Amino acid sequence: MTRRWNGWVLGALAVMGFGFGACGDEPTGMTSTTLPPTTGFPPPGSSSLDGDTTASVLDVGAGESGMAEDDGGGCTPQPTNAVLHGTVYAPNLQIPISGAVVYVTSGDPDPVPDGVYCAECVQITCNEHFVLTNADGTFDLPAIAGTGRKLVVQKGQFLHITDIDVAEGDNTIAPNQSNLPGAWNPGAGEYVPRIAVVRSEVYDSIYNLLGKIGMGQVDGSGALVEGTENFDLLEQPEGGALLDDLDAMRQYHIIFVPCMSQVSMGGLNQQRIDNIRQWVSEGGKWYVTDWANEYLYQVFPTYQTLHGQAINPDLGYYDTTGLVQDSEMLAWLQALPAPLKDVGGGYPNLLSLPTVELIDNWSGVDAIPPIIVQDEDGMDVDVGHHTWVEGACPVCSPSNQLRPMTISAQYGCGRLMFSTYHTAEGAHPGLIPQELILLYIILEIGVCHDETPPPPPPVG
Repeated sequence: MTRRWNGWVLGALAVMGFGFGACGDEPTGMTSTTLPPTTGFPPPGSSSLDGDTTASVLDVGAGESGMAEDDGGGCTPQPTNAVLHGTVYAPNLQIPISGAVVYVTSGDPDPVPDGVYCAECVQITCNEHFVLTNADGTFDLPAIAGTGRKLVVQKGQFLHITDIDVAEGDNTIAPNQSNLPGAWNPGAGEYVPRIAVVRSEVYDSIYNLLGKIGMGQVDGSGALVEGTENFDLLEQPEGGALLDDLDAMRQYHIIFVPCMSQVSMGGLNQQRIDNIRQWVSEGGKWYVTDWANEYLYQVFPTYQTLHGQAINPDLGYYDTTGLVQDSEMLAWLQALPAPLKDVGGGYPNLLSLPTVELIDNWSGVDAIPPIIVQDEDGMDVDVGHHTWVEGACPVCSPSNQLRPMTISAQYGCGRLMFSTYHTAEGAHPGLIPQELILLYIILEIGVCHDETPPPPPPVG
């Protein structure tokens, strides 16, 4: 008997996406428990249900709910005699991570595929208890005592597998056993998404953020120490060449095209558009910011309308007050330790949640219409943008209208993402709100599809 839980890899295969992939076939004679598709996730802190053959109704977040229904196998998990206590952190061991899957198994979890893929939900046997970390990253995991076990911690395509002996009673898990890894090291049970970042110099140095969260080293100013990064940092002509080669793109799970990286990438021709669409449809995650917006609206024109798009959507500079719209993101931001909420130095902080100051905006979004496609059962599904943060655009008309500012949508097995602002303006110590928001989205966009994803919509 196995259980499958919508949106989460609870067995072996790591995933990255806000709902990607299709659950694999069940072994003959085995049954499963599944949650119906939702736009959210099982609630942080949820665990497997001891002795139950039918799960209770679970509030899966973002206002959605679902019933995990046993399809008839009489699953009876073994009684537990141990509890594992710990906190899941980002690779830098400083930022707690909410909604990470934590469980103990005697088997060998499957590795993260080394390249783009359509992430599939996989199974966890009913006697392998799991939890999702709370908003503050903590977990209390019921377990069965024994030697030679494996602790599995997973969020999207970040996967950490650690050999562990579980003693009866309480077990305290060290942070370096339950953190998300910062490098691809399968021999050590560590997997991270394969990432390409096109260099944008001071305009939107996303690579500094990746270094600060532990995927590289940074100096005292918060700048990436180049050569230490565990991702590919591409010069702009290299970024253009990458988009000319679909097979090369398939090496990556995430590609970032930040503001002004487009300057020397070359023209956005039909071949590049076709390559981007194909790669995203296969499971790629495509992230664009502000003045690189042609890499969003020319590739996926039906998904959004940018302000001034008919003439030129590259706007002038503005700061604004944003409002966090995603409830799970808000809970995580609120639960962050005090030092992460305010880096000082006059930079924006998290002391006025759910509002946040968003600086260095250069684009505006007028509309994000529904994108309706049919799933394999012929049912309508909206794969259009989800709004994470919204705010006013004072250089737009009307200037006081609340507009989406951080958005993501589904295209086949993959995701497209956009923010109207620079994620990181140059180098600075600590993480400002919009950098933390990006970190959250990088992690959240990797959840698997519980059902076969609908085909990509026609985009013209």
